[in-house]
Amino acid sequence: ICGASAFTSCSNNDDNPVVDNSLAEKIVGKWIHADTDGETVTTDMKSVYTFTKNGSALKGFYSMSMAESGVWAYRQETDLTISGNAITMTSRLADGQQSVVELTDVTVSGDDLRFTAKTTLSKDGQVTATYGPRQEHFTRTEADYTEAVVGLWEITFTSDNPEYESSEPYRELYRSDGTASFYDLIDGQWVEEETTYNEYFADGPLFCFRWQKPGQEGRHENWEIVSCTGSEMVNKAFHRRADG
Repeated sequence: ICGASAFTSCSNNDDNPVVDNSLAEKIVGKWIHADTDGETVTTDMKSVYTFTKNGSALKGFYSMSMAESGVWAYRQETDLTISGNAITMTSRLADGQQSVVELTDVTVSGDDLRFTAKTTLSKDGQVTATYGPRQEHFTRTEADYTEAVVGLWEITFTSDNPEYESSEPYRELYRSDGTASFYDLIDGQWVEEETTYNEYFADGPLFCFRWQKPGQEGRHENWEIVSCTGSEMVNKAFHRRADG
């Protein structure tokens, strides 16, 4: 059957692209966004690509959380095709939306993945937005904190940006089902914050939250896990000030 897997093409039809098995093998793994057009990517714009192989079948997934556009995707499955050194990632989203990301001039050198990317968003067959082309650089990561982050953590917050002051003590509970709770210390008692929803995911080192309090707009917060043991987790985030 033609198209039995995302990377499979038919050998008896010259119109079908020829799969570059070398590239298909090289991209297997987990990759996190490092820079775009030579500029370091801020944490709130980072994404993680995962390419897996089971026998001859390869699949693609991506995770990202972007407050500005409202995107929340945890291991969103995407169909993949490879032709030479080009990869096309096609995702069917909610409400009839579709995302097509075209990666051209793809090169894999050790733990570095580089390509030119163009994204086309459409709804019901009509293009709604395009982004790129842009030069992107991803790095391979072996990190997996999915289970390590589960539990109750007391937070200490520091920053070299005067816009962010040190916070009062608070706690965060991450459950294995992807939900979370926040707790404030009030009159010596830990009190859970009221939210209409509170979700998180950890994919590789990318650690993302979204929540909404009653009567307020939804919020997103992105971090990158530096390390996580049974007793201590260290996260970092890189942001850009309004002045650049």
